[in-house]
Amino acid sequence: MTGTNLTARSTLYHAGAELNRAGYHFLRIAGSGRLFDFVAWTRKKIIFVTVKRTRKGDISRFSDEVQEIASFLSENPLPGMVQFWIFSSSSWLIYQILPGGALRIRGGIHESLR
Repeated sequence: MTGTNLTARSTLYHAGAELNRAGYHFLRIAGSGRLFDFVAWTRKKIIFVTVKRTRKGDISRFSDEVQEIASFLSENPLPGMVQFWIFSSSSWLIYQILPGGALRIRGGIHESLR
């Protein structure tokens, strides 16, 4: 979704719509202590997604959250990829979170979900 100024609440709905358009089934995770906003899957792939919104900046604004997820992954390997989505300046920035930190995924949102 481009050309849109999303509110924090609607960002989650738009992320779910992006997952749906890419052919994923998903569950939204609720609760204050959650690490992920969505668990999404196809027959071949599982992803855990954290969604954030910022008016300016990139993943460096979320270093505490990234470190918390990376630490969790060091101790608890998951059966799929972990992604950190940031809606900024009318577009999505997508990163893969690894035990050592974050890696920017190149390409558009649908390329990142393949």
